Amino acid sequence: MREIGKSFPGVHALDRVTLQLNSGEVLALVGENGAGKSTLMKVLSGAQPADHGSISIDGREVHITNPRDAERLGIGMIYQEFNLVPALDAIENITLGDEPCSGIFLDRENAAEEASSILAELGITIPLDVEVSRLSVAQQQMIEIAKALRKHARIIVMDEPTATLTENEIEKLFGIIKQLKSTGVGVIYISHRLEELPRIADRITVMRDGRAIETRKVGDFPPDDVIRAMVGRTLEAHFPDLPSVKADAPVVLSVRNLVRRPAVNDISFDVHAGEILGLAGLVGAGRTETLRAIAAADVPQSGEVDIRSHRLAAHSPRDSIRAGVAFITEDRKTQGLILGMTVRENITLAHLDEFVNRELLIDRSKESEVANKYISALRIR
Repeated sequence: MREIGKSFPGVHALDRVTLQLNSGEVLALVGENGAGKSTLMKVLSGAQPADHGSISIDGREVHITNPRDAERLGIGMIYQEFNLVPALDAIENITLGDEPCSGIFLDRENAAEEASSILAELGITIPLDVEVSRLSVAQQQMIEIAKALRKHARIIVMDEPTATLTENEIEKLFGIIKQLKSTGVGVIYISHRLEELPRIADRITVMRDGRAIETRKVGDFPPDDVIRAMVGRTLEAHFPDLPSVKADAPVVLSVRNLVRRPAVNDISFDVHAGEILGLAGLVGAGRTETLRAIAAADVPQSGEVDIRSHRLAAHSPRDSIRAGVAFITEDRKTQGLILGMTVRENITLAHLDEFVNRELLIDRSKESEVANKYISALRIR
């Protein structure tokens, strides 16, 4: 990829980015959120057209205008949110889009043979006739890899592949990646987990503000240098020192005997002004459910929630918002944002009454002014 540029209204997402991937190499692509990593990969996969620049494969310039073009050229994308059909089984997902057919019907025997062969080459054992929605995240990821290989992928992009895997599953994934390397497949590995890179990457490219800042061999790129390249400055500590909470700091949130069955049973705690309280526990322990109950995303069955000594009689998220409670869900795509609306509209949605003029219409100018302030402050790209 050479001199790739891409802009959106008000945002310069990619600024003449040049990236090179060698056969049988794992290239780690790192950077802060908004650095341009995902946009660059969308250009490579045909999901977004570049405004300018060129892409060459095996020394030959190619034109990628849609995902089908990328697929034909041997480019496979494995997104953090898998592109699988939950109601179909592994066989149907692996062969989807290029199914072996007998007449107008799926030749299931042939499809099963193809899927089994690819998984066997990878040393993977997965039940082929089970709906993928019933498989583990790690198993679904293996199906995505098998899909790409069945389409003869020579370049595979993995976006945060270890984000939800256990350590054992990560080790198995790394074994698969090393096996892909040995067959000449090039892998672009996007990750925020810098500690993983020496275990799997050959080179590291750092992106910042839509530009490729620096590329080095992994052994020549210490973590501190990677972080410095990512943020553009030297960090004295990965986490800044926090001011100590004053002994007489007032209680801003008091939770007493909160119940939201079946996950939340008799939860009580206080949060003081200036304090960060962490909730820890295994999956299913009730952490998310507790926060949803406090924010009235799920109305609690009993218990008390006080905000600055005022009882919160919350029966809906609107009541909680008016009381000053903000809930940032872990599932932003389906529970936190309206994807069909703009960034501006999502930012102001919970407080639209502040932007209604005398004609009962939304003052778009005022709304944009407020939204742009937060877009700038939070570096939303």
